[in-house]
Amino acid sequence: MSLDAPRSDPFKSLLQLTAGDLTSEQRIRRAIEVGREYLGVDNGVLSYTGEGRYEVVETSIESGPYAAGAVVDLDGTWCRHVVGSGETVGFADATDSEYRDDAALETTGIYCYVGAPVDVDGETYGTLCFSDAEPRSDPITDRERDFVSVLAEWVGAELERQKHYTELREQNERLDEFTGIVAHDLRNPLAGAIGFTELAQELVSGQAADFLGRVRNSLGRMESMIAECLILAKEGADVGERTEVALEALVRDAWDTVQTRDAALTVDIAPGTTVVADQMRLRRLLENLFRNSVEHGGPGVSVTVTGDERGFAVADDGPGLPPAVESALAAADTENVKSFGLGLLVVQRVVSGHGWDLAVESSDAGTRFAVTDVNTAEPIYHDLDG
Repeated sequence: MSLDAPRSDPFKSLLQLTAGDLTSEQRIRRAIEVGREYLGVDNGVLSYTGEGRYEVVETSIESGPYAAGAVVDLDGTWCRHVVGSGETVGFADATDSEYRDDAALETTGIYCYVGAPVDVDGETYGTLCFSDAEPRSDPITDRERDFVSVLAEWVGAELERQKHYTELREQNERLDEFTGIVAHDLRNPLAGAIGFTELAQELVSGQAADFLGRVRNSLGRMESMIAECLILAKEGADVGERTEVALEALVRDAWDTVQTRDAALTVDIAPGTTVVADQMRLRRLLENLFRNSVEHGGPGVSVTVTGDERGFAVADDGPGLPPAVESALAAADTENVKSFGLGLLVVQRVVSGHGWDLAVESSDAGTRFAVTDVNTAEPIYHDLDG
């Protein structure tokens, strides 16, 4: 191919791959075609070179030892030089290069070759190479070498993305299995323990009844923690189904489910205020904020909930959050928030799952959690006839 011959811009073709609605395999195959067409050679091959073998992953070659899925000895290929040096190797005519006496010339029958290493997660995965059984009259230019290097980097990034997607899918499958175990295998015996404890409480009095009461409270807390773990397993992505929820009624309902001791609740919500939300998860958010206020606010803490169509806030007059907790919440630092208990992590995940904004203000005079941008999504309803 003459260097003066008109060519399409290969970098523009590469950008078009990322914009196209293609699978990962289709993008890699198209990338091989882009490189092959640009270099004017017959063959393009993506290989895996782990464990001393040369395995063909994707290729333009339809038959023979370098067809898709074929495995050959790496030592008999030109690509061994790429793997050994970690750099791009190329020549237009092997007989007119430093590789004129290389054994690969006989084993492959390839005279024109350009190959670059493909790295995945910082380690050599294999090579991306382009070749031809006939020498090329024009020398391999620096621009062509650079393009093959860039193309190999792009393919490596695509393989890395594909690998991470597969790992994430497998993790999600394991997570689904785990949540199923938690939901069924733990909840069932726990429900039995709660039931028999309540029956025993009815049959005794005095100190024994007090002890059973403590057992019942502990079992109830375990039940709440299991529910929180299940919530955490589902949060983080968009919650999906949302409906218009009457905010004041939900606030009062959530308050009634929390052991509030001597705490006092004040509700100042504009009449008719609704929130577009997953009702169950919003209720869980409120329950955890109430529980946090009651547990850390001290005896007789006062909790105030305000709200309108723009959002809502839960405030208390307790001693305030430790600075580390406030900083972690403000930065959405999941790892640090997690270390302060599941409750605040549930709050953070419910907010992020809805796409809302959370602001936290805390001082010696109390703490205020403000949730805004709550009605930006349209309600989603199940089609009961579908």
